[in-house]
Amino acid sequence: MKYLVFGANGFLGSTLVRHLKQAGENIYSVKRTAADGAFALDITRPEGFEAITILPDVIVNCASALPDPTKSFSDRDYLRQLYETNVIGGTNIMNWAAAKGVRRVINCSTLVVVNKPWPVPLQETANTYPMGNHVGYSSSKLSQELVMRSIANVKGIQLLHLRISALYGPGMKDGGILTKLLKQASGKEKISLTNGNKVSFDFLHVEDAAKAIHHLAGMEEWKDNVINLASGEEITLMALAELLSELTESPKENITNTDEEGFESRAMVETSLLEYYLEGTGINTRSFAEKVKSMI
Repeated sequence: MKYLVFGANGFLGSTLVRHLKQAGENIYSVKRTAADGAFALDITRPEGFEAITILPDVIVNCASALPDPTKSFSDRDYLRQLYETNVIGGTNIMNWAAAKGVRRVINCSTLVVVNKPWPVPLQETANTYPMGNHVGYSSSKLSQELVMRSIANVKGIQLLHLRISALYGPGMKDGGILTKLLKQASGKEKISLTNGNKVSFDFLHVEDAAKAIHHLAGMEEWKDNVINLASGEEITLMALAELLSELTESPKENITNTDEEGFESRAMVETSLLEYYLEGTGINTRSFAEKVKSMI
């Protein structure tokens, strides 16, 4: 089967391409710059798609402009970048697929299309109305889902949105809570937490995500439009800090925490749909405590 992977140089995209190649699949990559035989194009410009000379059986869109903590969502240039890549780029992919007769597309979305604090449990049917500091990113990904779905409905394309939780694994960029705490624990530094018992996360190893996408892409059809691609394993901020301290042999006495009254933000993600699709495959998205060792 021929796979066309957009965003093949990113964290998830590069892991997926590597996994598919190891599995003996027929892989074609799309990147911004030519390298390793990839098609080079800017997905925000429809004329660039002329560079693609093959017809895939399935498209996997891993291309995404990600949130930048140094930028404000009121920064128009930053907002334009988010919407051009995520919405216009997604639109161009769908229009190209329709024009070429490609009938199966997997789009890598995000759980943050749902406003926080998330409902417990967080299901695919949760109302999507994101707010907050990263509203530019989360709203662009929600708009991506809506526009791509509308095109799919009109053009008769099977489209599956995967709402992905917090990815981790070797090669991930610094900046998130996991890499921050890991750096502090490895350096035997003091770790000061706020709401350590009231904030939780769902971490998904990037290789598990790649395996799940590979399996889903190989299915003849999907009976659902949206699937939560997550571990289904909740870990509190405090438990995360304690686990990383244990793995790096850092004293747990270095950890201090203050819980605020009335605050709670949990990540208890419902993964029953994912488990249904993965049944019998041997793909296991847990356990974080074992798999996070790949980061150390």
